[in-house]
Amino acid sequence: MVLLTQLLLVFLTSVVFLLVFGGFQAGSTCFGGAMALVNVLLLEWRRYQSDKGRVINARQSLMVLYRSALERMLLVALLFALGLGVLSLDPLALLSGFIVGQMALLLTGIKRTD
Repeated sequence: MVLLTQLLLVFLTSVVFLLVFGGFQAGSTCFGGAMALVNVLLLEWRRYQSDKGRVINARQSLMVLYRSALERMLLVALLFALGLGVLSLDPLALLSGFIVGQMALLLTGIKRTD
C-alpha cells in the first residue's frame, strides 16, 4: 500500500512539475521520488529479514534497528550526492519528489502483518 501511494504521489507531483517548469524538473522529481521508494524498500527488506530470522534479544534487536537506520541514512545521502552532484538535477524538484515520496509513509504508515 505504501509503495502504491508513493508512486501515485510522485507521479502527480512530477506531472505538476512538468506542466509548470518542464521535463528536466519533472525528471528530477521522479529521481527524488525514486530515492524515497528505495528508502522504503530497504526498510521493508530489513523488516522482512528480521521477521523471518531467529529470535533475538533486546540488545540485538536494538543493534539491528541502529544498523538499519544508518544504512538508510547513508543510502539517501549517497543518492542525494548522485542526483545533485553527478547528475546535476534540479534541487527544488529533487527535494520535492523525495518529500512527497516520504509523505506516503505518514499517510499510510507501515503496518505489521503478524
